Amino acid sequence: MANIGFPWLRPLWQQVLSAAAGQRLPHAIGLQYSQDLGIDSFLNQLAAYLLCNSVSNQASIGASPLKKACGTCKSCLLWQAGTHPDYLRIEPEQGKQIGVDLVREIAHKVQQTASQGGNKVVQIIAADRMTPQAANALLKTLEEPPENTYFQIAAVRYTQLLPTIRSRLLSYPVPQPNIAEISEWLKQHAGIDVADTLLLERAQSAPLQVLAELQANEQSVQLLARVCRGEFTVPKELESVQQQLKIVLKELQLAHRETLQGTIPVVLSANVRNLAALTTISKALENAYRSGIQILRTVQNAGVNPQILIAAWSADVVRSLNVAAVKKG
Repeated sequence: MANIGFPWLRPLWQQVLSAAAGQRLPHAIGLQYSQDLGIDSFLNQLAAYLLCNSVSNQASIGASPLKKACGTCKSCLLWQAGTHPDYLRIEPEQGKQIGVDLVREIAHKVQQTASQGGNKVVQIIAADRMTPQAANALLKTLEEPPENTYFQIAAVRYTQLLPTIRSRLLSYPVPQPNIAEISEWLKQHAGIDVADTLLLERAQSAPLQVLAELQANEQSVQLLARVCRGEFTVPKELESVQQQLKIVLKELQLAHRETLQGTIPVVLSANVRNLAALTTISKALENAYRSGIQILRTVQNAGVNPQILIAAWSADVVRSLNVAAVKKG
């Protein structure tokens, strides 16, 4: 997901960039944290911008501000390598809270001079999961923030932060994509025109999750397409063989269900010539699924060559669909 853009966050970026360029960006901002909306990408882009030497130099000489980190200065190279000494990020481990010792350690580090002579950036992710002691320790630092230090406080349940902490943050609302925006975004990254209104509405609040589902589904459909074209081959590793075969069997089952509902699956119409009547297609898919289940059980036995067995099964599936097409005439 590293190269995926989030167009709905552009207005927020422009707002923050304008504040930074006018030296009006506060030393502590607060955001509702939703990884699925691209907030991690936004926070990292902002951190790289604040750490960039070229951005600092442009500001110091009064030149037109850069719109993003230059990507080539020493600070940017350290950032890209994941070794920037003036960037600090803390977040809770799975099922745990952010403890006071970690916050105190951060507070101690930001009191030191920046290693690169510029800004320091602290990200606290899921800050609503700080212990009370940790929250109070953070509050002390926010009350007297060190010079040239920027805090990015992101909380899943933003209202759960201490009111005294929230009062020291400039809160930026995180925008969600509209229907047209998310539809175009999914088409760009998944290669699919999504017409399902309910899916689009869910994608407005969980775009990355829906994208991952669509991409996984597309990969599964492509495996069935290869079966239909007689191009299905499997790797040598037994675990991978079983995994791919299970995916194909699931797609066969879904395709069979579509035919029972009176619809020709797109994957068949796109990959099999002269399709037969729905009832004939449905029977061919049912037989392919049942024989595939037997193949899945058989490949687990020692001494069986799964590549040969599955190649033969795939060829039978292709012949079955093609014979069905002949019978149509």
